[in-house]
Amino acid sequence: MPGRQPQVIFNTIAIAGVGLIGGSLGMAAKKNSLTRRVIGIGRSEQKLMRAKILGAIDEYSLDFGNGASEADLVVICTPVRTVVPTLERMAASLREGAVVTDVGSTKREIVEQATALMPPGRSFVGGHPMAGSEESGVESAFPDMFLGATYVLTPTDATELEALRKMTEFAEGIGARVEVMDPEEHDLAVAIISHLPHAISAALLHAASGSGGRALRLAAGSFRDLTRISDSPPEIWRDICLTNAEPIREAIEEFQRSLEPIKSALAASDDEAIMRFFEEARKIRQAYLRLTR
Repeated sequence: MPGRQPQVIFNTIAIAGVGLIGGSLGMAAKKNSLTRRVIGIGRSEQKLMRAKILGAIDEYSLDFGNGASEADLVVICTPVRTVVPTLERMAASLREGAVVTDVGSTKREIVEQATALMPPGRSFVGGHPMAGSEESGVESAFPDMFLGATYVLTPTDATELEALRKMTEFAEGIGARVEVMDPEEHDLAVAIISHLPHAISAALLHAASGSGGRALRLAAGSFRDLTRISDSPPEIWRDICLTNAEPIREAIEEFQRSLEPIKSALAASDDEAIMRFFEEARKIRQAYLRLTR
């Protein structure tokens, strides 16, 4: 049987912030024929020209106030603390029926404030594609970034169902698996599985740099894998921490508690407890891998 044919969902998409994620979204939408036109919006004409050459966008604008006025979907791909200010500049020029979303990895503050900014007849749907890398910039973008990835949508009671439907179709159209949850639930979850790992990675590097960095001279593959994500831009993680502070703090406390069994076992030279600590972790990982296959 022939596969399902691509279907245009949004005639024109505007992407504010055409970097790694924004560029990959533009490429994915074009590759999968989900749109007829992609407009990039940004501050640097040189970077936008580069995005056009790479095929992430079809045209571009430096005008945040009016650059998205023809768009049926506006995707704000700026750092989390600039999503709402960016929307403030765009809101008055949004066309009737336009859907606005973002890709920020924290949701409660963004969704609450962005929803309040939307003019009548326009809809905001919070979004977070769980994809990316420690790389940055449109040069690292690629159209298959979202294949098999989870794309979280965070509607509220104020979200138009038609806007949510279109965003669900769009996310599925670029190959992602859609997960719908409320903003608070999302922020608690990503504090554990995304934000805490970045804090742990940074803490490991700080710890290893002690004693003149002698430990780092011995570090090999496993240490590189554990700390790879610390190559991400620090300003991104500053903003994430400030907009999700309480869930991240709770995640750190939970992590500290999770270390107590191995700490106590080491103090008591309890070989069975040490084995149990690592064996239980291995079982959890195996169950996780089965779940994600």
